[in-house]
Amino acid sequence: MQFHLVLLRKQLSVEKIKLVPLWHRDIYCIAIGGSLGIQANQIIRNFAGRLYSKTNGCWYVKYSAATLDLLFQVLSCVVPVSIPVPFDEFKEQVPVPNKTITPLPEGYSECLIRMRYSENTRTTYENQMRQFTDFIKPLLITEITKETVNRYMIYLIETRKVSVSTQNTAINAIKFYLEQVNKGDRTFYYVDRPIKDKLLPSVLSEEEMQKMLGCAQNVKHRCMMFMLYSGGLRISELLNLKWPDIDESRNVIYIRGGKGRKDRITLLSKLVLDYLRHYKTLYHTKEWIFEGPDGGKYSPRSVNQFIHKYSKQAGICKRVSAHTLRHSFATHLLERGTDLRYIQTLLGHESSLTTERYTHVTKRGFEKLISPLDYMEKSLNLSNQ
Repeated sequence: MQFHLVLLRKQLSVEKIKLVPLWHRDIYCIAIGGSLGIQANQIIRNFAGRLYSKTNGCWYVKYSAATLDLLFQVLSCVVPVSIPVPFDEFKEQVPVPNKTITPLPEGYSECLIRMRYSENTRTTYENQMRQFTDFIKPLLITEITKETVNRYMIYLIETRKVSVSTQNTAINAIKFYLEQVNKGDRTFYYVDRPIKDKLLPSVLSEEEMQKMLGCAQNVKHRCMMFMLYSGGLRISELLNLKWPDIDESRNVIYIRGGKGRKDRITLLSKLVLDYLRHYKTLYHTKEWIFEGPDGGKYSPRSVNQFIHKYSKQAGICKRVSAHTLRHSFATHLLERGTDLRYIQTLLGHESSLTTERYTHVTKRGFEKLISPLDYMEKSLNLSNQ
């Protein structure tokens, strides 16, 4: 399977456009590589079905003889184009790998949809359920007992060494099947849950935040970081925003169907509003405010990747993600005297206990405190040591 990737990299290194065969996600495609000028880039962006592969670093479209011919013709009008490898021969050299996906218990996905679980939760539960089904083979899902589930928990902890969060998610996915799909006895299938680690949220200082935001020269990236920090948004909430959710007259952002399917409003700063208007003149998105290269919803992974990159450029040693900006928003509001009840509302926390954890990382009031060691400075006489 490495042959086509090596061939693709060789072809993309040449300073002109070449249409090269590419297997991508088990689909036979046409990779568009080489030096793309303004005109060629515009043609590709407007070409039906074009997508961008970050893995291979190129634009591509699904292969057909007609598509290859059309692509060659339209690009040849603005730049020299070549097809160095016969597509028919290459297709025979690289067979599509057969991937079998473990089937879910009957009715599992349908029940998740009926109960209106979010897309992310459905995907997570389905993945966890497939892993559990693989673990119990050849035992059927209808034959499992409480001991089977407990044995799987031991496997997750001792063999896979998963986090407490992942273990709890696995429990939820299994219990969903037993209690909702299979209508089992809730008490009988009770499984001991691990005690969650009480970790402090990672936050940036206002100085660190300013440095990181200043490192972002890409308009879209900076705009997304502005909104995450200024409104305390979750990454899913940011990527689900549409232009009608921006209320310029009231200076608020409407969060539709946030965590727990709850709507709320949060702050829309003047700086963000001005920058959003600038962004809108450069990016003409169709459905979402922030869209990816293929016109669909922007990738959460890509957001965290560029945030991590800019944090390194700013000289920040700690691990920074999109959620760090949300934590920093809450902490900085608290340090500036904002009441916890307002912060709870802005963040969309159901319980005030969740919001109160920011009191453990704020430095508000600490400037008035003096370490007892500092009182001993003179008596210790360390000036000559």
